[in-house]
Amino acid sequence: MSNFTRRCGALLGSLAVSVWILGCGGSAEPETNRARTKDLGQITIETNELGDDSKPSDHEPKPSAVKEDSPAESFAPVKLGGGGGDTPSSTKTTAKKNIPPEKQLDDVKKALKPIQVVLGPWHAIIDKTKSYEDLQWVWDWKTDRAQPALAMAAKGDSEYFKSARLTYLVEDEKFQMTLTDKEGKQRVLQGVFTEEPTDKPGDDKKQTPQRTFKLLLTEIGDAKDRWQIVMNQQHNNRYLLELARLRGKSFVRFDTIGSQREGTSFALDDSDFKEKTCVISQGLGTMQVSHKGKSYWVCCSGCKAAFEEDPEKWIAKFEAMQTK
Repeated sequence: MSNFTRRCGALLGSLAVSVWILGCGGSAEPETNRARTKDLGQITIETNELGDDSKPSDHEPKPSAVKEDSPAESFAPVKLGGGGGDTPSSTKTTAKKNIPPEKQLDDVKKALKPIQVVLGPWHAIIDKTKSYEDLQWVWDWKTDRAQPALAMAAKGDSEYFKSARLTYLVEDEKFQMTLTDKEGKQRVLQGVFTEEPTDKPGDDKKQTPQRTFKLLLTEIGDAKDRWQIVMNQQHNNRYLLELARLRGKSFVRFDTIGSQREGTSFALDDSDFKEKTCVISQGLGTMQVSHKGKSYWVCCSGCKAAFEEDPEKWIAKFEAMQTK
């Protein structure tokens, strides 16, 4: 048999075997399926086609599904102080507000406005000893120009405190009272209204609005001799300072200072002030000041001193408010 005949026979035999295998063993896997199987294998075990520990070829593209399902990406740690993810409430910190001094001044004045009903001279009586004191409340614009306060000073000897300074902490949203006794010791108390300022018609013929509120202030710090004070405004002409000390886990009242306004009551409605509106506090003017031949009203000696120091500033702010 010639070589050509032998080669043809071998070829025919090979084709017959292939046909028999395809008929008995099912269809052969398409090339595309093999490629997909290879890719799925990489996603699952991240190995090459051979299944060993060697790295896939640099020329072979890596499936994007590996990145999407990667635990390192799905459960990335939260960065404290960063912008990614929600930080637990226990780790959150409130950034201090950079409030411009002029805006802070206006915000403090606005918060204290309902309390400025206390401005003026008062006669006080200490409940326990039945002793009398004369007090004066004024605006304090000089001690801290961006942090004005309602300041009280007692004339002569004082049973509990010689002076007080009540202001409002804009960032903390709390009132703060600093008390100084006759020995110079200070107590700093902070708190909020427990009864918001309310104006009700009075019993006089004009039904002059009468203001009431309760301001609860607790001494800060962890000293055992801590105080708590309730400033209880009963109406325009009377308020109480209810004094309590910490005893165990609660505060127990030990005295009350009742103050009665010297003189007559006044209206609280700004429209009643008319031309007597204080150029600084917008309260009721009780004395006049002048600048460049024009007269203005101020409500207390503190506002008078502030006006005389910088009249242009206060006149400009007052006129801007009038325009609004």
